[in-house]
Amino acid sequence: MLKYIHTTILFSLALNIFGQWNTSPTLNTPIVNMPKSQQNIHSISDTKNGAIIVWDDNRTNISTSTDIYAQRIKSDGSTKWLTGGKAICTSTATQKSNNIASGGVDGSAIITWEDGRAGNYDIYAQKIDSSGNVLWGANGIVVCNKATNQKNPKIVSDNFGGAIIVWEDSANFYFDVYAQRINSLGVAQWTANGVAVCIAPNQQQNPTLDIDGLGGAIITWQDKRSNVDYDIYAQQINSSGVFGWANNGIVICNAVNVQSNPKIEPDGNNGAIIGWVDKRNAIDYNIYSQRVNSAGAVQWTSNGVQVCGATNNQSALEMKYIGTAGTVYSWKDERVSFNQIYAQLLDLSGTPLLTTDGIQLSSGLKSINPNSIQDGAGGAIIAWQDSTALGWDIKTQKLNSAGAIQWLAGGVTVSNASDDQTAVTQVSDGTGGAIYAWEDRRNAADNEIYAHHLFYTGSELVGVNELYKNNSSVLIYPNPAANFINFKIEGDNENNECNIELFDVLGNKLQTITSTVFQNTVTVSNLKLQNGLYFYTIKLGQINTTSGKFLISK
Repeated sequence: MLKYIHTTILFSLALNIFGQWNTSPTLNTPIVNMPKSQQNIHSISDTKNGAIIVWDDNRTNISTSTDIYAQRIKSDGSTKWLTGGKAICTSTATQKSNNIASGGVDGSAIITWEDGRAGNYDIYAQKIDSSGNVLWGANGIVVCNKATNQKNPKIVSDNFGGAIIVWEDSANFYFDVYAQRINSLGVAQWTANGVAVCIAPNQQQNPTLDIDGLGGAIITWQDKRSNVDYDIYAQQINSSGVFGWANNGIVICNAVNVQSNPKIEPDGNNGAIIGWVDKRNAIDYNIYSQRVNSAGAVQWTSNGVQVCGATNNQSALEMKYIGTAGTVYSWKDERVSFNQIYAQLLDLSGTPLLTTDGIQLSSGLKSINPNSIQDGAGGAIIAWQDSTALGWDIKTQKLNSAGAIQWLAGGVTVSNASDDQTAVTQVSDGTGGAIYAWEDRRNAADNEIYAHHLFYTGSELVGVNELYKNNSSVLIYPNPAANFINFKIEGDNENNECNIELFDVLGNKLQTITSTVFQNTVTVSNLKLQNGLYFYTIKLGQINTTSGKFLISK
């Protein structure tokens, strides 16, 4: 006998989960197919389960000079803006080394780059709204335009519609680290041409930053002030441009030999997790990390904890904070005769939670250039270049909050088209999967840009069983849902009290619906769910009967 609950949940969202995406990893979805090369791709979410990507573009030049273009990919795989992308900057000379951050919950983006229009390289920025309109004037605004060169800008949202930008600045002969905050209208908030984050002797380079949770940012870089080798330093700067830590920054690691290429992630408590490549053993490069609190005090072992100390070199570090479970690290690893991608999970006390020196994610002939994102469900998705006998492909893997591999061993193929696919970037699709974009040379002449989508299952399509039936005791439909969702529970449960609990992907309970089984209808009109993946638990009495998931998508 089959009794059921008919639970109607009203959402003001349209259903359009399938669209323009090509589901073949050999074909993929073309995003930009213009003359010359499109390269150096970066991406962010468009806040509507799609992506905004930006790149350096050579379409109008016969030399190596480039412009900056961007495109928005909707959740269905269609492009939103002009065919071939929206011009962000096409000024004279070269614009390159782009980077991108969210411009706010409205789906806008802020883009920064190196700009050679004045005869040397300066730092510029532009804001673009969700419809593809540039907001800060033709060809962007000046962030820093000194007579000397500025390069390698990095950017993070200030969470108020503006951004904080950091770069390398050669005003003092050697490169130093400078930063500027730009508000939502494109107006500089700090000292003209930026504040000096670090002007210690000798070279400071490879700065990067993340928001500190207090309206400012924490910046880290590699530093040669010792005049011997590079160490890792960091500085906190508040929303007014005032530094919170020691002048020219605090030591994160000054162990012997070289520490380089730092990465930074938030720690969930207004501090930061910083990782780097480290040669303190004088033999090869390993991976180390340190946590620093909001007051600038390091929290783990002096000079950092070892993430991986395997033989031969570990490099190309990527990091992603996944919440209270800690931080996922991934890197290129040469412990065997060919490069592979490895990963490790450190908790917030700095303790590695996986196998010593990490777990292997890839299994190709050679694997390099990992890139990672949060999956929106407490885990991480990692993508990389994977070599075959015929060239480079793109592969990906998902780890849950415990660091366990979720998808096909060796990685799911994102693209295995002809010739090379390289330099992958990705964003969460808002439902536990990812949208990937990369440089693609399948036409054998120059780089173009292609994209691909994988659902939370690691598949291009969510199968019928995934969409409509979570297990043998409950049938849910429609799923994905737009205006209502039905739960059918097997067994003789008529007149039993039933609680349906709804959760978001972070495990936050959104609603408890209490009713009696048998054609009981509950209308939820004040629950404003965004597009995404949600979970439910059905309880009969005190017994936890079943749980599952459903999608809301437009």
